[in-house]
Amino acid sequence: MGHDRRDAILEVAADLFAEKGIAATTVREIGDRAGVHSGSLYHWFKSKDAIVAELMADYLADIHGRFAAASAAAGSPREAVEGFMGATLAVIEDHPRPTAIYQQDRNYLRARGLLTAVDESSRGVREYWLSAIEDGVADGTFRDDVPAETFYRAVRDALWASSHWPVREQHTREEFAAQMIRLFLHGYLAER
Repeated sequence: MGHDRRDAILEVAADLFAEKGIAATTVREIGDRAGVHSGSLYHWFKSKDAIVAELMADYLADIHGRFAAASAAAGSPREAVEGFMGATLAVIEDHPRPTAIYQQDRNYLRARGLLTAVDESSRGVREYWLSAIEDGVADGTFRDDVPAETFYRAVRDALWASSHWPVREQHTREEFAAQMIRLFLHGYLAER
């Protein structure tokens, strides 16, 4: 029962944080929605920030797991980049609330030292991308006239921003991933 209650608190908190923002959400609101007296909430979590930290830790662990799997499954730099694109879209789709929290509340997270783990994780994810891109440049798969960092940031930012695009919901994850792969790996110029 205790584990179920803890999960319910995390679920409710994620909803509220994504909907209202972390700062605007009170412990009382979390408790009320979870059916727990706000004072009892401290039995499961030391603070509101502890709830945020746990939500982000689970989110980041999933991101790393997906990127590690995509990297391990790839037989080439191109397959790795395609896998990372698919993994990013899967994380956005499977974790909409932590994605919204991360995108909307960076200042809150940074001010409370909650971005340290996120920043470390982001550097690890960045290394997956850059390693595959640089390997692809070295073996001639990818062009060498666009710096790896520029390509990585353009793809990464477009993928994360797509969570807000109205057209995103018109396509399955697989269809949208295929569109992004065509756009970024094949370009937008019609072949003549």
